Amino acid sequence: MNEFVVSWCRSEELEVTRSRAYRKNDQAHVEQKNGAIVRRLVGYSRFVGAEATAALGELS
Repeated sequence: MNEFVVSWCRSEELEVTRSRAYRKNDQAHVEQKNGAIVRRLVGYSRFVGAEATAALGELS
């Protein structure tokens, strides 16, 4: 999580956690799965710049 997300969660009075309770290795598996899904959709090329960021944002 970056500082922007953490500060937004706190302003919305949301609890900030990094993984599920009693699942200490859970985050690594979630990140791996998310990465695989994104890579399947957009490929393995490097995207740089505001235009690429906007294009990736439209996928969500």
